[in-house]
Amino acid sequence: MATLKAAMPFLMKHEGGWSNRRADRGGPTMHGVTMATATRILGITTIEALRGISDDDVLRVYREYWSYTGVSDQRLATKCLDLGVNFGDATEKRMIQVLVGVKPDGVFGPETVAAVNEADPVELMVAIGEAAVSRYDEIVRRNPDDAEFLAGWLIRARDMPV
Repeated sequence: MATLKAAMPFLMKHEGGWSNRRADRGGPTMHGVTMATATRILGITTIEALRGISDDDVLRVYREYWSYTGVSDQRLATKCLDLGVNFGDATEKRMIQVLVGVKPDGVFGPETVAAVNEADPVELMVAIGEAAVSRYDEIVRRNPDDAEFLAGWLIRARDMPV
């Protein structure tokens, strides 16, 4: 069964470090944890505290996004988490549900887990990546100012855990 701890290195490759870019609607972010999320989950309310967030607190935040314990392939669970963090949890889950032929309700329940586990993990990861590319293109079409993030998003969409 997949574990959050095993997924964290891949996620941190995409989310690691400090960011406070004016164009990023997420605002100040450390290891992918936005100020709003840090406040909601950890009670952090200052930029200084966010910049000093501990590895344990980062793991605590990402437990909120982790729905993949029942997924038998760690790489696939890791890819799901990576895009769930970037897209928003329910968006990513609905995307995967469409790909595996499950009613897209945004809940990664037993039916979704079973369908994911029946799929070929590599083929499903590639399909998830392709769906992510389409989603990122759609985001930029709707919000042209986000084009500055597109190259990084496309790298993330196509990057596969090993």
